[in-house]
Amino acid sequence: MKKIDRRTALAWAAAAALAPGASLAAQDAYPARPIKMVVPFPAGNALDVVGRILAAALSSELGQQVVVETRTGATGHIGGEAVARAAPDGYTLLFAASSSMAVSPHLMRLNYRPLEDLVPVALVVTVVNMVVVHKDLPVRSIAELVAYAKANPGKLSYGSYGLGSNLHLAGEMLGSMAGVNIVHVPYSAAQLVPDLLAGRIQVQIANIPEVEQHIKEGTLRALAVTGPTRLSEFPDLPTVAETLPGYNVGAWGMMLAPAKTPPDIVRKLNDACVRLLGRAEVQASMARQRFVAAPRDVAQTAGFLRTESDRWARVVREAKVPMLN
Repeated sequence: MKKIDRRTALAWAAAAALAPGASLAAQDAYPARPIKMVVPFPAGNALDVVGRILAAALSSELGQQVVVETRTGATGHIGGEAVARAAPDGYTLLFAASSSMAVSPHLMRLNYRPLEDLVPVALVVTVVNMVVVHKDLPVRSIAELVAYAKANPGKLSYGSYGLGSNLHLAGEMLGSMAGVNIVHVPYSAAQLVPDLLAGRIQVQIANIPEVEQHIKEGTLRALAVTGPTRLSEFPDLPTVAETLPGYNVGAWGMMLAPAKTPPDIVRKLNDACVRLLGRAEVQASMARQRFVAAPRDVAQTAGFLRTESDRWARVVREAKVPMLN
């Protein structure tokens, strides 16, 4: 038998790999090993909880373990950049929020381009927030908050989870539309609510699960929700838009992958997310965090991200928020 040299063997192997159906067969085998999902939120944060629910349910759907890796910092961009630099093979994913994907890119100079270096895989959840104040602040509505801020310029402050976060911009948008100055104070996740309870800041546009118990106990007062309609869980609580028409702020969580991840893998991951988000037990787990499961296909997810990015870019321009670095 004629001996085949190494170069010829490699050439044959390359030809086989390029044969019709070869790449599809390889992708059909995906996932062949555990997947890492980077979650850039502090432990206990509502989106951190949702990310872990997603990872567990996705493990069941795909038949491979999805392992959560927490990488916090820079409004989610430490984790985002790590995934953007990872191999585009479907084995490193990101569970990101509106802050890092649609808001802060318009305010921060980054070492990567979130919308170009990452590909949207699946929109997972959406949520609206709630405007709350310290119990001793003498206001019981958005109109009274605006009047108080006008009568006491510069004396009110609100907290958020950092410069460039959606809660930061939500406050800037409220102040701009109302024509008032409420001073922004960036916080770590662990200290924001305690300082609000202590009265060191007076106002917060908050994730509902983080303040709901304090509202029930009377230590914080809810003024309004930030979405376009009232929530069924709080039917007597008005929207901010009932006082400031056009105000509409929410947050969301989305799964993304490195750019150039094969489209077949992106679709396979999206299909798995759509299936799991349709399961009643997953929807119930999301609802306990006051999030709404929001399954969309790949094209709809990409369109949603672009629309949200354009909307927040407009908010930044209209509120005249300066670059943060």
